[in-house]
Amino acid sequence: MIPTPRDAAKVLVGGPLKLQKNRLNVASFVLQAALALRNGKPKRAFLLLGAASVAPRHPAASVLFQGALAADDIRRKLS
Repeated sequence: MIPTPRDAAKVLVGGPLKLQKNRLNVASFVLQAALALRNGKPKRAFLLLGAASVAPRHPAASVLFQGALAADDIRRKLS
């Protein structure tokens, strides 16, 4: 049987590694919060910890939040 593009996407997204995206997203938020605290940005750190607490129940919202933070970082670097 010939593989379809959907099968290829499943392989590329992480199907064989069996990573749970929610856990990875929570870990990312926690690490970013630790870095923010280390860099002296407590407001951002607590915002990230709050997002980490919401991430397991609302994965779509956490992904949107992660994207918004990335866009804000890019905006600040370009200004």
